[in-house]
Amino acid sequence: MKVLVTNPPWPGPGYGARSDVRWPHKRSDKFIEYPIYLAYVVAVLEKAGVEVEFIDAVVEEMSIPDFANAAAKIKPDMAVIECSTPSIEYDLSTAKGLKEKMSDVFVVLVGSHPTFFHREIMKENPQIDAICRGEFDLTVKDLAVTLSNGDKLDKVKGITYRDREGVQVNQDRPLIKNLDELPFPARHIVKGDNYRQGTFTGKNCTTVVSSRGCPYLCTYCLWPRTLYGSRFRARSAENVVAEVEQVVRDYQVDEIYFDDDSLALNRARILRICQLIKQKGIKVKWVPQCRVDSMDEEVLRAMKKAGCYYIRFGVESGSQKMLDIMKKKTTLSQIRRAFELCRKVGIKTQAFFLFGVPGETLQTIAETIEFTKKLRPDSAQFAVVIPHPGTDL
Repeated sequence: MKVLVTNPPWPGPGYGARSDVRWPHKRSDKFIEYPIYLAYVVAVLEKAGVEVEFIDAVVEEMSIPDFANAAAKIKPDMAVIECSTPSIEYDLSTAKGLKEKMSDVFVVLVGSHPTFFHREIMKENPQIDAICRGEFDLTVKDLAVTLSNGDKLDKVKGITYRDREGVQVNQDRPLIKNLDELPFPARHIVKGDNYRQGTFTGKNCTTVVSSRGCPYLCTYCLWPRTLYGSRFRARSAENVVAEVEQVVRDYQVDEIYFDDDSLALNRARILRICQLIKQKGIKVKWVPQCRVDSMDEEVLRAMKKAGCYYIRFGVESGSQKMLDIMKKKTTLSQIRRAFELCRKVGIKTQAFFLFGVPGETLQTIAETIEFTKKLRPDSAQFAVVIPHPGTDL
């Protein structure tokens, strides 16, 4: 069994930010995030003894025909295609292109969009053989092993597939309980070249995910409802720091982006992570995403001593009315306090803002602009909300 795992082409102007992106979009620069969840899939497959190849067609700037030709040279038995809502028509065209080149390849879709529309996609697109719904690491592995053994697919949890009787929907797969049991992402196959965040200042950067799931069900947020659930599941501090140590030692990484929904949600764990980084003498800069209500001076000082120099906060609005509508469960005073503490400790800040959630008015927009000026983040990003399928919007 040979499996091709891919971030497929996204034709047209700009670069498609799809893999490991909570709000998939096109961008003019080539700041593409490391596809860490695909790297996990590759690692899980490899650990199971499955031969695996990887292509990032966005980074390689491949057209759909170019990608199909490259895939045909690999001759996979199964192809895994990550999808998103804004790219779905191209993703389905990519699947069709693969089938035209290799009629026997088993085509599998993963991602939030096919998870939400799994029945419709399977019924309307005969080129798709299966969809792995939700958190897909182990589901892809079980599907590949089942196909390799020639067994029936009805026992593979978390898939929607087609047989002679039509579209079949198997029972959901429970979310992974112990994330420490997953192998580290396969960076020797999904190599870190050509990936970086816009805020990176290092020369050799990568992404680490130390937890999955977010209990704060903000109305606009996609992943908790479609992929990783609303229960916070954290790797142990020891397991996280072992990966940090590995990427610094084996891949000469000098900067890490922690792409958790909120790295410091468990106070004791973030303090332990910082303690271990210091104890082991690991020299690396890092940038996390955090909630403002998880910050206090002791935590921030520990983070700074361990290498954190920049924190990204989802502020979203300078209007308390809009924060409440978004179900952020934060207050303007908590936001101000977090940014004040970061300045006091000497950690830079990035603030994310979101305009256009239903209920937004010219008045609330004006409040956000004035609030941002007084907040004084080191950088700010303003976006317009997109009502992704699977969210409250």
